[in-house]
Amino acid sequence: MNPLRAIHSVVALPLHHFDDRTFAHVFHPQHLGLVDPFIGVDVFNMPHHFFLPHPHGGMSAITYLLPDSPGGVRNRDSLGDDSTIAPGDLHWLQAGSGMVHEETPATPGIPALGLQIFVNMAAAHKQVAPAVFQVAGADMPVVQQAGATVRVVAGEWGGRASPIASDPRWATRVTLLDVTLQPDADVRLPLPAGHQGFALVVAGHVLNQKHASAHDLKAPAAIVFDSGAVAPDAGDGPLHDVHLQAGPQGAQVVVFAGKPLREPVVPWGPFVGTSRAEVAAYAQAYQSGAMGQLDASFTRGA
Repeated sequence: MNPLRAIHSVVALPLHHFDDRTFAHVFHPQHLGLVDPFIGVDVFNMPHHFFLPHPHGGMSAITYLLPDSPGGVRNRDSLGDDSTIAPGDLHWLQAGSGMVHEETPATPGIPALGLQIFVNMAAAHKQVAPAVFQVAGADMPVVQQAGATVRVVAGEWGGRASPIASDPRWATRVTLLDVTLQPDADVRLPLPAGHQGFALVVAGHVLNQKHASAHDLKAPAAIVFDSGAVAPDAGDGPLHDVHLQAGPQGAQVVVFAGKPLREPVVPWGPFVGTSRAEVAAYAQAYQSGAMGQLDASFTRGA
C-alpha cells in the first residue's frame, strides 16, 4: 500500500457575488507554489447572461460543468466556436498567445453550476497557437471502487485516460478526478509522487482527521496537500495516496493534481506571464486585435 499524502492546510472558499444572481465560491490561494500548475478555481452559479467577451493569454481557462447542473453553458470564441457545454462536459480553452471567449447560460434563467479552473502554461508554451479541447461527459472513463465512483475528467488515472490526454497539443497535462463517495465510504487515490495538488469538496462533507477544528469539512472547502515529498526530480510513479472519507451524507470531491512548473507566475487580469513585460504584451495584443474579434451576444443586464 502506498504512503498517504499529508494534508498541508484546509482552506475556506469565500463567496464572491458578480451581481445579485451570479456568484462563485473562489479558491485563489495566496501561495501558488503549493498548487502549481493550477492558479485557482471558481465554483460558480450562473443563471443569466453576465460575462461579456473577454480575452485570455498565457494560461488555460477550463469549464467543467457539474453532472447535476440544472442547465448548460453556451460558449463562443474568436476561433469560431459556438457550442453548448452540457452538464458533465469539459471545455478546455488553452489560450496560449491569446484568444477571446464568452460564456452564457445555454437557457437564461436555468442556472449553470460548475467549476471554472485556471491552469498555468509553461514559458515554452505561452506563445503557442490557441486551442480548444472538448470532452463530453459520456466519454469520460469511470472507475468504480467500493463505495466510490471516480470520473477521469482530464489526464490519466486508474489505467484509464480521458480523451483530452491523447491530443498532442494539450500543453499542461494535469489530472482532474470527480469523485462521488457513498455515505461513510472512503477511498485511497494513488497520485504520482512528482505531482502536487488539492481537492475541492463540492457537495456533502468529508471527515478530516488532521485538523480537529474542522473535522467535518462541509462543502464548499478545499484541502491542500503537502508538497514536502515532491522533489524536483521525483518520478511519476503512483507513490502517494490521497485519502478521502465521506460523512454520513456522502460527498462529491474534485481532485486536482499536476507536475509543478516551478516558473515565475505574474497574473494580471485574464493574462498570466512570467514577467510584467509579458503580460503587458498580452494586453497590447488584445487591444490591437491580434487575439481575434468576438461581438457580444447580449448587453449587460439583459
